[in-house]
Amino acid sequence: MIKIQTLKNLQQRDVFEFMRGDYKHEHWQESSIFLTEEAFAFLHLHINEVLPNFNYFGPNSVNLEQWNQIAFIAFTLNKSMDIDFIRFFNKIDDWVQKNFKEHTCFSICGP
Repeated sequence: MIKIQTLKNLQQRDVFEFMRGDYKHEHWQESSIFLTEEAFAFLHLHINEVLPNFNYFGPNSVNLEQWNQIAFIAFTLNKSMDIDFIRFFNKIDDWVQKNFKEHTCFSICGP
């Protein structure tokens, strides 16, 4: 099962941090979610389709239009949709949609 971690249950520091809003040169925020490199690999190819200059180590800014394109590609290209991937993606999307109620983008910083 692919897990999304919060700061409270974070077990390692080599993770991708999804931060609310623009990157403010501060890591390990309470409102962030964290993905291991293994978990992030499920998204990385789809992100690169939309953000060809994506910096693996970050920071990267993602706006709503870009996120919607990533979601479209993720679900269009994954013909053999794995239920674990769907649950994983939906949890991230839930966090992203809450973010967009207050911010125009979110940031991804790599390990």
